[in-house]
Amino acid sequence: MSTLARRTVLASGAALGTAATLAACGGGSGSSSSGPVTLRFAWWGSDARHQYTQKIIDDFNASQSGIVVKGEFAEWSGYWDKIATQTAANDAPDVFQMDAIYLRSYGDRGALLDLSELEGLDTSGIEESALQTGQTPDGLLGLVTGIVPLAMVTNPGIVTQAGLQLPDDTAWTWDDYEKLSAGITAAGLPNVYGCGTGGIDEAGLQLWCKQNGGALYDEDGKVVLETAQLVDWWEYNLGLVASGAATPVSVAMERATAALDQNGMALNLNAFSPMWATQVTALTKASGQPLQLLRPPTQTVGGAPGLYYKPGMFWSVSARSKNPEAAATFLSHLVSDPGVADLMLTERGIPANTTIREQITPKLSETDKIAVAYTDSLADVVAETPPSAPAGASGIEEIVRRYGSDVLFGKQQPPAAAEALVDELTQSVETA
Repeated sequence: MSTLARRTVLASGAALGTAATLAACGGGSGSSSSGPVTLRFAWWGSDARHQYTQKIIDDFNASQSGIVVKGEFAEWSGYWDKIATQTAANDAPDVFQMDAIYLRSYGDRGALLDLSELEGLDTSGIEESALQTGQTPDGLLGLVTGIVPLAMVTNPGIVTQAGLQLPDDTAWTWDDYEKLSAGITAAGLPNVYGCGTGGIDEAGLQLWCKQNGGALYDEDGKVVLETAQLVDWWEYNLGLVASGAATPVSVAMERATAALDQNGMALNLNAFSPMWATQVTALTKASGQPLQLLRPPTQTVGGAPGLYYKPGMFWSVSARSKNPEAAATFLSHLVSDPGVADLMLTERGIPANTTIREQITPKLSETDKIAVAYTDSLADVVAETPPSAPAGASGIEEIVRRYGSDVLFGKQQPPAAAEALVDELTQSVETA
């Protein structure tokens, strides 16, 4: 998603506020009492997603006599402008696809229904740790479509070629990670470095903070990122570069914004890289090598894993919908119907409904099965998903990359960069 698109959505805050003020007065889409209820349903995505989602709608409509769902499809680049405009005009779709970065932006302005109050909504098959990813101080504003945890994507072939062994991923630490990665680099395989260069990604920062008992935001949407944790994270990653464990900074920066098939893992030039579990399919295809998913290292042996379920996306319901009961019926169908699951598979994330996840697993590709098995293996160790990003925080990925780049290139020292990053993020949130 472009920075411009994000700014455009957040600039619609005042309009969303107007929509929220009018929400209590009713409105939204509906139909006359004599005919079937009409629900408008909006989503973004590729043509392939559009096609199978339309098939889901057609099948649902054919099975219902009292509800008719009408689809509204857009590409990502125009979707959020459209939703913001519709919400401001009190004409939002009844049900629409929601991204985690915008959940609080819409929820804080009263534009979304609390789904926990929807009579007839069936969430019984969804793990509680997954369900709560859509929870905010204003209620359950998003019903998670799928989940994905962070993993250490690993090329076992490179480790073996370097004459080393894979670690016990239930017991290794970040110190072990550095030593193993440096050993792989020292083996002298052509252009191969043990690991990719960190310090420039929000997901890596989030994991580091959680392992150290911290967070980026609190439940009220206040920035609580501690500069000390940010400094430690950067100093650790500087150490990886200095020891030769990680890819040189100039190369890492080129890859940071490149397509996934230009990642060091995809090019078989790194043995390890922390990435989202479901990316193993694309990386395996690009690399042509069998890849594995390990748990990321911890701060100490037996320390907090810091792992959590990242929501792939959500379904949300407009606060102005005239037909919340019909919306509940449709949402239950989306997350619980076996036919929907067969069409969707993992395209919107690994299903949060465990029964559905079990059902589709035999139908998945071998690499998708790896991602599902890894996700299942974390059931007893995942922590609560971090609080949803507050309004004004949608630019955090760019902010972390910008300051992280300055630190890695030596343009700023970690303490000064940490203070500046926290100040900028805080100001962005407080003025949103």
